[in-house]
Amino acid sequence: MDLSFFEDKKDMLDNLTGVYERQVIISYMNYLISNNIEFTFAILDVDNFKFVNDNYGHLVGDEVLKKVANTIKEVVNDYGVVGRYGGDEFIFVFPNIQKYEDAWQCGFNVLKSTNNMVIPEAKSLIVSYTIGMSRFPFDHTNIDELFVIADKALYRGKIKGRNCFIIYLKEKHQNIDLLTKRDKVYTLMHLNNKVYTMLMSDEDTDKKISSVLAFVGSVLMLEHICIETKTDLKYDYYHPLSKRTDGYYPYGFDLIAERTDSNGFYSENVIFNNKEDKTRIFDKFNEQNIYSVVLCRIKAYEKMYGYLRVDMVATNTGRIWQENDLVLLNNIANYIGLMLYSKNEEI
Repeated sequence: MDLSFFEDKKDMLDNLTGVYERQVIISYMNYLISNNIEFTFAILDVDNFKFVNDNYGHLVGDEVLKKVANTIKEVVNDYGVVGRYGGDEFIFVFPNIQKYEDAWQCGFNVLKSTNNMVIPEAKSLIVSYTIGMSRFPFDHTNIDELFVIADKALYRGKIKGRNCFIIYLKEKHQNIDLLTKRDKVYTLMHLNNKVYTMLMSDEDTDKKISSVLAFVGSVLMLEHICIETKTDLKYDYYHPLSKRTDGYYPYGFDLIAERTDSNGFYSENVIFNNKEDKTRIFDKFNEQNIYSVVLCRIKAYEKMYGYLRVDMVATNTGRIWQENDLVLLNNIANYIGLMLYSKNEEI
């Protein structure tokens, strides 16, 4: 890679991480665009960084950022340049790379660099990150739009479950709406209130449940969400970005009960990492090519109605369920159970 652009910018480094300041990377992108040199641009966000600061302290958080920066620099090496955008976000550019296959390899190399990352001050901490990528001039010729496009890919990766990289594809991602400042305060409490209000509306029961599952499936970008009853699956919602081309079929109440805990709950990020588990439901997961799953019992008092079920098909990483995701899904199952019980209705 030609580094002549950076000859007079060697001191323009972020004080904490030692990578370039963001303005350097932005200037470099403008330089590449003005010279019509193709490149791949990426935004990297450290997953759950607030959790790191809150539970390990800001000094450990600083060590995580320094370790991430050094790791990315080692991976990018002579093929690109890295900068810190701000907070826990980094940006990097790979000049002379635009083809999807080449961009994919770059994203994969950066993502897998966390595999053996150890933070000496917090050895139990697992560090991962999510990456969104755009390409010049394939995606756009305007730098602001390249940022927006990479942001859309990053947002898709976050909602998908983090710990992944997404290369923007117009046919898949152009309709993603980025969060506005108002949306960013769309807290767990807000989502719970929204779901509760929908279930307590005057609409008929089937319509209410269908609307709630479609709403949650869209917000959390779930491949598939439904209710499994003793006989079949009902209220199926498939996300428009789902890779699944065929349908799903029931696991069976006895197999679900064998897997769920005393509260009727079960979740797994990457199912087949749990190689020691021999419960029979794992055969069902395998048959349906499911990597990540959530099951929540729908029950009110002694009345059992079914299970709220979420399925994510096989990907490179599986879905990393966030605590807010699981709390919301479990609450929805409880709300539906109480609604059905109060109305003396069945699913």
